[in-house]
Amino acid sequence: MERPVNITEKAAAFIRKAVAEEEGCSGMRINVVSGGCGGATYELTFVKEINPSDLVSEEDGFDLYIASEALIFIMGMTLDYVSGPMGGGIVFENPNAKSTCKCGKSFCSENSDAPCGDTCAL
Repeated sequence: MERPVNITEKAAAFIRKAVAEEEGCSGMRINVVSGGCGGATYELTFVKEINPSDLVSEEDGFDLYIASEALIFIMGMTLDYVSGPMGGGIVFENPNAKSTCKCGKSFCSENSDAPCGDTCAL
């Protein structure tokens, strides 16, 4: 079976460290919620209470929980970590995105009911 979400070593190291530093955390959860300039936005949260409907991907040193309702939007996505002069963060490389907001925080996909935006409010 194809991995639902691929994680680069840089992203895995960042998430592993963040999960280890968060008290009572069993992993990281990825979800897609309505909002942002593109119609949908990614949501990464620490998991302290397990949702039985989540798909769990065991990674090296942490578990990645994927919201079942988000799977259609993110299947095949890659999480990467990039750093720059202003800091660093997780970057979402989503093959399902029809368009991506210029700020990179939101997207639009064929699977979305929301209209696709083409401008960024930031």
